[in-house]
Amino acid sequence: MDPIGHRVVGKKAVLDHLERSPEQIDLVLLQESRSDLQQVAALCNEKKVRCKRVPKKRLDGESPLSHQGVIAKIFPAGLTPMEDLVDALSSAAFPVLVALDQLQDSGNLGVLARTIYALGGCGLALTKDRSAALNDRAMKSSSGALGLLPVARVTNMARFLRYCQERMSSIYYAGTGPECRSVFNITIAWPAVLVLGNEDKGVRPGVIKECHQGLTIPMSGGFDSLNVSQAGAMLLCELLRQHRQTSATSR
Repeated sequence: MDPIGHRVVGKKAVLDHLERSPEQIDLVLLQESRSDLQQVAALCNEKKVRCKRVPKKRLDGESPLSHQGVIAKIFPAGLTPMEDLVDALSSAAFPVLVALDQLQDSGNLGVLARTIYALGGCGLALTKDRSAALNDRAMKSSSGALGLLPVARVTNMARFLRYCQERMSSIYYAGTGPECRSVFNITIAWPAVLVLGNEDKGVRPGVIKECHQGLTIPMSGGFDSLNVSQAGAMLLCELLRQHRQTSATSR
């Protein structure tokens, strides 16, 4: 194990970790100019672990140790299978799952994880590609919540949302378009999935098609958007208020 951050370095060490604990591996980096790493790439594919070809310079910058063209980035808490995360949704204290559609910033990821965990949410679903890393920055900004909150990586976000729909979840996304309704003027159906998008582009159109309703936060003073972690926290607090109200009424 690399003492700098959570990394496994070297071909044999990475192969061993892939065999023993693939759920702990967030990403495997392979040197793009080497042809002797097919065994690692094949095992990543078999274990459904993210794998990326990168220049040697990138690997050299990741670790001071001799990496042999292979470095695995580790998420010690371990990733949760998508199916297990969705199965746990309906029984969560606060039956909301947050899906991050190509969120880029690890700091935002950590802050959102902290908010979800503090409010009693079910967990997080992240895209495998073009998504924030589960790194030391994410862990630090989450104040350790990422080590406690269930997190899943999904290959295709739209397909994942269809899977959630099949299991009777209501899908909402954060947006600012005219088709979105104020979160304060809508009754949330439970259990729910809240989709938050990329910091610059928001939720992708293909993902929006799989959502039941867009939610927006009314704003004044000339602002038309918020930082994704701020918006996510505000939306989740309103969803929690509604859920508690619904629970109290049904007693």
